[in-house]
Amino acid sequence: MLRVEKATLGKFGEPELASLIDLRGWQSVLPDALEDQQLLLVSDQLRDLLAGQGWDTARGPGSAALPISLLLLSKAGAKRSGEGLDVAMDTLHQVMTLLSVTVDREIVNRMLHRQDGCIGAELMQGLRLLVQNVSEPFESRCPA
Repeated sequence: MLRVEKATLGKFGEPELASLIDLRGWQSVLPDALEDQQLLLVSDQLRDLLAGQGWDTARGPGSAALPISLLLLSKAGAKRSGEGLDVAMDTLHQVMTLLSVTVDREIVNRMLHRQDGCIGAELMQGLRLLVQNVSEPFESRCPA
């Protein structure tokens, strides 16, 4: 009943992502701003990345999921180092996990015709909190 053939969805890689951002700005990559096909493809790409599967070059020139994760991380206030972001791999994994859950939530909302608030704004707030907690050292209130 709830099936989609991935082959019919087209592609959503780095070139399509760059075009989207050029046309509509960085907010166009938030889950609630993506088109249905793009949303499904990002969900699939995030699942592959979180499962540790590499990108299959037969699928086209790069996944959009990793660049989206890095872009949203930078917009959430991650520290920059030179030309890139200064982010630990576990932080990037947490960002991709939060993004994956949010993307899947948006898919379900669309399928059930639900309006559960502003998913993009909630995602950015969660990413800001994540970045803030990573940049501030943890201090235990319990004496050692």
